[in-house]
Amino acid sequence: MSRLAPKPVRKDAVHNRAAVLDAARAVFGAHGLDAPLDLIAEKAGVGRGTLYRHFADRTELALAVLEADVADLGRRTAEQGDDPSVFFWFLDRLAEDMVRNAGLAGVVRNVRSPDALTSLRQSLMEAGAAPLARAQAAGLVREDLRPMDIRLIATLLGAGFQGADAAERQAVSLRTRAVILDGLKPRGGPL
Repeated sequence: MSRLAPKPVRKDAVHNRAAVLDAARAVFGAHGLDAPLDLIAEKAGVGRGTLYRHFADRTELALAVLEADVADLGRRTAEQGDDPSVFFWFLDRLAEDMVRNAGLAGVVRNVRSPDALTSLRQSLMEAGAAPLARAQAAGLVREDLRPMDIRLIATLLGAGFQGADAAERQAVSLRTRAVILDGLKPRGGPL
């Protein structure tokens, strides 16, 4: 039985998708989640039809931006090597991404189908799992942390951003990181 080979993806389609994601990241960051999609298409140098061929709606586009950022964070984290302190580097980059993408937090809160977030959550846990394990093995963080706790940490890192300007988001992020990092330290005994 012969199988048909998968249809190759055109280079211009790959380029257009990447351009739309880059434009959406910039536009959503500057103007918030309610920014006109026409502005994103214009900034990407594509027509509105091209934008909609890649993304059915604003939510799908915003989730794709977040997923691309988490994938990029995973790649950058892996490039840092096997040093046990890379877990803290990972958390700092995650916090910086969350400050930059604060305008996209609303899409995560308002997604109607929890399944729509499964890929994003899984990618986040995978990006931090190996650095977490190395930090634990070195005694840098609590032994009871699990990769699924990275999702909780991300939620805490993004808390307090709603309605905040860039300077306030940065201040909240720095304080949240300090509190979280203290909570990650190994404990000598029962609390």
